[in-house]
Amino acid sequence: MELIEQILSDIVVLQPRERVTVENEADLKAAFNRHLKAGCVRLVLDLAYVPYIDSCGLGTIAQMHLNAQRAGGWLKLQNVTGHNLHLLSVTRLLGVIGMYGPDNHAATM
Repeated sequence: MELIEQILSDIVVLQPRERVTVENEADLKAAFNRHLKAGCVRLVLDLAYVPYIDSCGLGTIAQMHLNAQRAGGWLKLQNVTGHNLHLLSVTRLLGVIGMYGPDNHAATM
């Protein structure tokens, strides 16, 4: 999986550059776990370049959210649009995980 990783102050932004599916979700999970083990517990998953998420990818995102919370941090979503917005809304994960942005960042800490 092509994955851009940025560290901004105390926040890690993970930006996959392709579909998040059963074929490649392990790569996203491995990058997430690497940052979590390094003590980076505030993470943002930027979906700007993710055209599609399958059920396995959805499960991975939910598990990442739970693991971040267990570590005392959080996972937030960014740039959720189109099919992904519909999918995350219908499954109610968007409401559980929440969005990251300048306006709501302080409220989620």
